Amino acid sequence: MEAGGGDGTQRSLIGRQVFFFHPVRAWEQVVVAGMGEPQERAAVAVVRCNSGETFSVAVGADSLFVPNTAGALSSFPDDLLELPELHDALLLHVLRGRHARDLTYMRIGEMVLSVNPHKRIAAQMDRCMGAYLSHLDAAQLPPGLAPHVWGVAHRAYVEMRARQVNYSIIASGESGSGKTEACKKMLKYLCAASERVGTDAAVGKRMQRISERVQLSSVVLESFGNAKTVKNDNSSRFGKFMEVQFDAKGVMVGLRVTPFLLERSRAVTCGADERVYHVFYQLVAGADAASRQRLRLGSARDFVLLGKGGCLPLKTGDTDDARAFQVLQAALTSLGFSEEEQQTLWSVVGAVLHLQNITFEMRRADDSAVLGDGDAQTAAFVAGQLLRLPDPAVFVACLTTSTVVVGGDRVTKKLSLQKAGDQRDSICKFLYSKLFLFVVQKVNAATASGADFDHAEVSRSPAEHLLSCGLSPPPTTWIALLDIFGFEDFPVNSLEQFCINLANESLQRQYTEKMFLADMEEMRTEGVEPNITEFVDNQLCLVLLQGSKNSIISHLDDASRLDVQRSHTNPDFAFLNAITSAFCPDYQSAPGKALRSVLDRDEALRTPADYFYRGRLDDSSFTVRHYAGDVKYCVNGFVEKNNDYVKDACAQTLQNTTSWALRDVMGTTDAMVGLLGDANGPGSPAPATARAARHTVASTFRNSLRLLMEMLNSSECNWVRCIRPHARRQAGLFDGKLVLEQLVATGVLSTVWQRQCNYPFRLSCGEFVRHYHLFDPSSPSLRANMPLRGKCLALLQTAGISEKAAQVGSARVFLTADAHRMLEARRAQRAQAAVMVVEQYLAAFAARAYVRLVCVTRHTVKLQRIFRGNVRIRRCVRQYYAELRRKRQERFLELTKAALRAEASARAALRNERECDVRKEWLEFRTRLIPLVAAVLRNLNVVEARRREDTCAQAFLRYDALRDAFLRGSVTALERQRQRVAMKRAMDAKERSDLLGGALEALRAVAVEEEAAFRELHDNVLAPAVRRLRAQARRIRRLRRWRDKRLRELHDALASEGRRWAVVEAEALHREAARWRRIVGEEAYVQEMRYFAALAGGGSAASPVFRAFLREGVPSAVLHTPLRVSPRAAASIGGVASFRGYRDYMRGEFHRVRGSGTAPDYRPHAHRAEEPCELCSFALHPPPREAAALSPTPRPTPRRLEDEYGDSDDSFDELRYEGRRGGT
Repeated sequence: MEAGGGDGTQRSLIGRQVFFFHPVRAWEQVVVAGMGEPQERAAVAVVRCNSGETFSVAVGADSLFVPNTAGALSSFPDDLLELPELHDALLLHVLRGRHARDLTYMRIGEMVLSVNPHKRIAAQMDRCMGAYLSHLDAAQLPPGLAPHVWGVAHRAYVEMRARQVNYSIIASGESGSGKTEACKKMLKYLCAASERVGTDAAVGKRMQRISERVQLSSVVLESFGNAKTVKNDNSSRFGKFMEVQFDAKGVMVGLRVTPFLLERSRAVTCGADERVYHVFYQLVAGADAASRQRLRLGSARDFVLLGKGGCLPLKTGDTDDARAFQVLQAALTSLGFSEEEQQTLWSVVGAVLHLQNITFEMRRADDSAVLGDGDAQTAAFVAGQLLRLPDPAVFVACLTTSTVVVGGDRVTKKLSLQKAGDQRDSICKFLYSKLFLFVVQKVNAATASGADFDHAEVSRSPAEHLLSCGLSPPPTTWIALLDIFGFEDFPVNSLEQFCINLANESLQRQYTEKMFLADMEEMRTEGVEPNITEFVDNQLCLVLLQGSKNSIISHLDDASRLDVQRSHTNPDFAFLNAITSAFCPDYQSAPGKALRSVLDRDEALRTPADYFYRGRLDDSSFTVRHYAGDVKYCVNGFVEKNNDYVKDACAQTLQNTTSWALRDVMGTTDAMVGLLGDANGPGSPAPATARAARHTVASTFRNSLRLLMEMLNSSECNWVRCIRPHARRQAGLFDGKLVLEQLVATGVLSTVWQRQCNYPFRLSCGEFVRHYHLFDPSSPSLRANMPLRGKCLALLQTAGISEKAAQVGSARVFLTADAHRMLEARRAQRAQAAVMVVEQYLAAFAARAYVRLVCVTRHTVKLQRIFRGNVRIRRCVRQYYAELRRKRQERFLELTKAALRAEASARAALRNERECDVRKEWLEFRTRLIPLVAAVLRNLNVVEARRREDTCAQAFLRYDALRDAFLRGSVTALERQRQRVAMKRAMDAKERSDLLGGALEALRAVAVEEEAAFRELHDNVLAPAVRRLRAQARRIRRLRRWRDKRLRELHDALASEGRRWAVVEAEALHREAARWRRIVGEEAYVQEMRYFAALAGGGSAASPVFRAFLREGVPSAVLHTPLRVSPRAAASIGGVASFRGYRDYMRGEFHRVRGSGTAPDYRPHAHRAEEPCELCSFALHPPPREAAALSPTPRPTPRRLEDEYGDSDDSFDELRYEGRRGGT
């Protein structure tokens, strides 16, 4: 709006809804409360915020936006390209309004913008997916369909099927913006779409199993690769490239996950208010009793690792670790992990937990690290029970010692406390990284193309399984979902954050190339000249970060290859000094936290060095100006993390495990899980060759990013931009400034501007003709002979669209927003007219159908009447036959009952007869059985007595034999014990001699090593240092000679100045004495001179007190009156040495004499009353010339009259006296 509008324009603003850039909340909708006083010929508006704050802002300023389009404030379009006006304030207003209405998704052409709601929304649940799945045959979704990430997946799937091309969908945004959830939803949509396409029943069942495994793989990878951070409770701590594989028909055949840059340090530590990986907490919370006993698991408070971030509770909010562990176990079983493999996973996780509980003690003799009894037992338990190592003592020794090769011999060195802790952490990180790669490999074996989806057991070799089972060939196309870690800026940022932000910088550059540069190149190829839009190009920042020669990563690799000891040179500071010399030789003043936002950047960045700065107070950190904001990195631990490897001896020890499952875990490499890995990458054992032969973390990650960019550039790309609405993870909160920073940093605002200015609506010529064929009045035969471009031009001309609003390229039609709205409106009008004609035809058809229906109804009534008569006759016949059947049944029942009664009476008589016969036989049997039983019992007693006698005799015989054997064995044992003692003494003497010989050899090797190290230290460090000290001594001698010369010159100048001041002072004293003698007379002058001489201890020369008075400019008139009083002897004056002391003394003497009445007349001279005397009123009437002579000298002397031992006396007004002197 123009600033110089008239009064009417200014009055029209009052009460209007406008937008004001609030310093805290960014653009905010406000009300113009009134107009203020104009400033610099510009009108000033007073705006009132919803919070009650008021601000004064100039009309037309950048911080005030007045919408000019009617309905702009009430419009919340699904597509941001349909905004009525282009401005940051209106875009932020639309996002805030849609967020409040739970409309979290918006379109930007083909892209989708997602604002994380931090809650579940019913309209966006999976059950609403059917609206999208019903349009799988159409590339363009209907306009009324609400935007969703399903739309991005839908377009990728349809174009992949139609064109047989690979497609990539990139979810980007800050940590906590909802990228992982967006990828999950798109993955579910692809699974559901593939199930719709597979019409065969067998294919449908197979697709259902694939979908289940794909969903379960997300559960497993989240448990092992996600953790709680400050910004996100379920933050991905590794990059995930999910390749969804399809056959030629569009049916999903598998899923392959390629991970990169796992945050290895998260396995041993985490920041405040954070947690390590989820699986540690889930295992401790949900393991069963048997696993707890085997792994020795207690509560979470028993493990140091789980409490490092301060988030120890295992059940907070929606997170239930115990329940999550049960889900994880079920997912592992479904994916084909055997029982032994699962036990191996829990053993490795438990080993890391127990190893982190180990602490080291310092041995005072050599300051080396040792393990206590309890820690040594813990380490032995980890080695023997959890890692299944054949010799646990070797693993325990690896924690406190390091083995090096010197001259072909292996020498073991003891580690310090710090290095022992580092070695323990490196072993834990090595174990967990291998475990994570093993899990990813098993998940890929269960979900990738070629897996057996008919059985739960996973094939170990997918290629062999393909050959043996004859499964489907490799996939023809794929859709990749890239879920990468978001941009991070923590209070303390290290190498992990540097790599994460580097990946985001690379993806932002790829987005810039595809969305801006490639778009403008496409328009030029089509013959349409694009409008140049300003956008942020971060190519120079990438050169600074990952250039091949002079970059931060190259300098970091150089510092990582230096073989230096920490006690001599700190490699982190060597790296910091190297990049400072390369990019920032002069210190800069680091900006404050308020200036680190991307909204405050206004300077041009023309070189890579402009993206780097280091302040004077940044002792151990440097700052990089990323696209999303300035991030300060602390270099402490940079080089160590970049050289992240485990000692070769430790790795070899771990690989000697007796468990085949653990050997598979240790044998898993990066190359086995994807193309982005490196067999010699970080985390692997240190090679036997030179240290420079292995890749570092940073260089490996740079190569991974390069391969990732090549894969993305080889496919069609689309983006899902995820926005974090507020720093607090709560629903309903919206921070406008935070959202605006993300929109600016990710290029969303530039994208909207670029699309709006460069024809946001683009259709192929065929789609344009099919969509707007209603405008073409020509005949079909004439249209058939016209080319597509000619048809498009004819349609635009018929619709009345100007060439400026629409351009027809060689293969596409470019439309502005106004042209698109006009075409859609006229198409709707034509469609409405056609609908009316169709409605008329349908009405006539309905009328004819109604007449036919009336005739049919009349005939139907007649037929119903005849039918009802026939039904009544049939009912009567059926009733008659039913009655006959009922009577026949009753007679049959009566005969059956009589037969049954006769049969029952016969059965009772027969039963009684049989019972009588049985009783008689039983009585006879009992009578014969009793004598037989008595005889048997007598025989048994006799046999039992004989057997007892035989048993006792045999027992006594066996006891005697056993006693004899025991005596013989005891004698033999004693003899063998004496032999063992003798042999042990001989062996101990031999071992002691062998140990002493080995110790001497080790001491000789250490002496040789120390001598070589000292020689290297002398050549590389001491000799250069001595040369530098000698050069510095020569410079110091030259500086001393120059200083002595200058001191002599200054001394000569000072002596000359002293002589000059002595001459000036002598001249001033002479003038003052002459003036005094002229005023008081020769007699009074002689008296005063004598008195001062008495004060000085005798002598006729001018006393020091007198000279001091003259030097201070004190006229003798001040002393005139007391001098005429007869004072005491000079000896009674005491310590009078200044003017104040003399004045006080003489004043007391004067009052003493006046009180005794002996004071003489001190005014004996004559004078006139009408004219004051010079001597009586000397202070009021000094001669002008002499007064000028009494002015202070240029020498810096004190102006106030005080001695050097006391304070000033306020009874004498020296300032007023000086004023009088200056005034006269």
